[in-house]
Amino acid sequence: EWLAPRLARFQADTPGIQYILAADEHADFAEANLDLAIRLVDGPGELEGVPLAPAMRVTVAAPQHRANVSGPWIDWPGAPLPDGTNACVKAGSPGQALASALAGMGRTILPLALAEGAIARGALEVLEGPEPSQRGYWLLAPRPQWRSRKVRALVEFLKG
Repeated sequence: EWLAPRLARFQADTPGIQYILAADEHADFAEANLDLAIRLVDGPGELEGVPLAPAMRVTVAAPQHRANVSGPWIDWPGAPLPDGTNACVKAGSPGQALASALAGMGRTILPLALAEGAIARGALEVLEGPEPSQRGYWLLAPRPQWRSRKVRALVEFLKG
């Protein structure tokens, strides 16, 4: 919900742009014919990249769960849940965890960039944070793609 409106604005100003929105965060750039990826990681690794948003996280829940600070948890791969937590929902991604929290299924820890729209609308309430996170959203590409004009244009637009 935070990224799609930005991509739509760039698309409106860039005729012929095509997006491939793949769920596989480890997709091979050459095999999948990708120029640029947006991944929730702790840095660029062997790729070129820049952070898209500050690495911050928040613990959130739907307003009806605010008073229940010991209520059920929603987990997702890589979620920094407290040790010994037994989640009532195991989502496949932060986006699915966000949808589950919005539906009132429990509380979860999400990247602030992902949750801030729902927080601003009052659909989610912050239980803890924001606080620094090890992982953040990064724009990533192999060096040849990173240097291409179309990738640089999108990177500059999303960072601006």
